[in-house]
Amino acid sequence: TKLRSPPPIMALHLDVLLYCALLVLFIWRSCVWWRFSGVALENLNYISLLYLLMHILLVCEVVNFGQAFVIDLKGEFSNELDVHSFLWVKIAMWITPFALVFIMCQTWFQSREHIRKIWRREAELQHDRALQIVALPAVYAVMAMSSLAQLYQLAAEHHAPGTDAGKIEEIRKISYSRYETVFMVADLYEAWALYQFGALTLEVLEATLAMRWSRRGGRTREGQDEVRMSYVAVSQLMWLGTAMFVVVCVIQAGWSLWQWNFGAAGSNWEEYEHDLRQFYFAGLLASGAAIYNVNVVESAYSEMLEAYSPLTKFVSVKLLVFFSFWQKGALGFAKDLGFLQLTDLQLKLLHSTLLVYECLASALLHRWAWSAEEPWYTALAAPPKSGPAADADERRP
Repeated sequence: TKLRSPPPIMALHLDVLLYCALLVLFIWRSCVWWRFSGVALENLNYISLLYLLMHILLVCEVVNFGQAFVIDLKGEFSNELDVHSFLWVKIAMWITPFALVFIMCQTWFQSREHIRKIWRREAELQHDRALQIVALPAVYAVMAMSSLAQLYQLAAEHHAPGTDAGKIEEIRKISYSRYETVFMVADLYEAWALYQFGALTLEVLEATLAMRWSRRGGRTREGQDEVRMSYVAVSQLMWLGTAMFVVVCVIQAGWSLWQWNFGAAGSNWEEYEHDLRQFYFAGLLASGAAIYNVNVVESAYSEMLEAYSPLTKFVSVKLLVFFSFWQKGALGFAKDLGFLQLTDLQLKLLHSTLLVYECLASALLHRWAWSAEEPWYTALAAPPKSGPAADADERRP
């Protein structure tokens, strides 16, 4: 069998498409938000456009996965897919398209609840932030499915005796790199969602401090200054960690996409792998710092944030951050210790498959953690104009 060229859809490189689309949607949100010249953008708001893109990508990935499925069923015995020890992973892989469809439906219907609140002008900024967090499982699941479809096609291919081994190895390396790049783009949106969670938490904390101060009559100027200084210090800590995570992910994904589309990654594999490893560790450190900083705020002000249910929301966001950055290393460590008898390709297939189901768990958790009817939205609908955090910006990105 001759080496197959990538399907036409994959030639578009969906990772590049999503990366560019996320940047365009960020600009669109910053410029027009939910209304343009006083006119509500019911179908052209950035969330509706994001889900439209996600549904198009979903169809593309299901088609690619189906092509690999047909090749797998009609092909000869595969040392990667047909060994008995890998059967349970293979069955889990076959179910992932149905899980992905459920994730898309769940996140979209939940998003519509927040969108209706925005059209009613009820805590618009806060529901906007919640919307971006709710969309996280859908975005990440689509990209996990993209990596899974690419690897499934690679594993299902059968090469005739005498096929150039160097050519086969080159295709494998490119597929592995695309696998990494797809997750880098997904990590970018993940970092942005964590940033929005941090911003939302600070806004709730700001409103809570202001209301408590108002009920106590302000007391002394010294006491007010102490509260303000404490809040500013905590908010700066939060912004530093989450913003650094976003910057690292933007640079990491942009660099990798540039290397494969315009650079020399294909001809200088060793240098690319060396630089990629540095970005990987930078991402680990940035994600760890962001999670730690958010956790510090959640722990220090848990009593004040009780109505906000910060622990549930923190877990719902942290779940994917943890699995995306630490799961692959944990699986590799388990393989090295002999607990997992899998090849490198099988391990990557397992990692992508698990991430789809983890996105499903995250989407279900979001249904519980990010209801549009929580009472704290009402408290934030008309934020006080004075209080311990009055000097902080009320409108952040």
